[in-house]
Amino acid sequence: AWLFDNNGGKHSTLDLAGGGAFTLFTGLGGKAWAEAAAKVGESLGIKLQAHVIGPRQEYIDHTGDWARAREIGDSGCILTRPDQHVCWRSDAMADDPTSELTRVLSQILAR
Repeated sequence: AWLFDNNGGKHSTLDLAGGGAFTLFTGLGGKAWAEAAAKVGESLGIKLQAHVIGPRQEYIDHTGDWARAREIGDSGCILTRPDQHVCWRSDAMADDPTSELTRVLSQILAR
């Protein structure tokens, strides 16, 4: 999906994912996922970046590409592996996003 930064620069979600890190994408209703990602990445000792997509955020979906492609609600999230493949998604916000993300990544990492 194509996204735009605040300066009008165009970015693909593929360009934002990878780079040796797990990447979490979420919408405006999923800010708690992004906060959880920072905590979980540190606690598990892995590179985990997060992008909240929406108005007045780092990346904006001007064309609706993200909304059409994401297959999750605005409070859900998509987690990609460092090789840019989707490894997990949540349709909506979890009751405890930090615990849920820790559980999921621990399972993915076989820890």
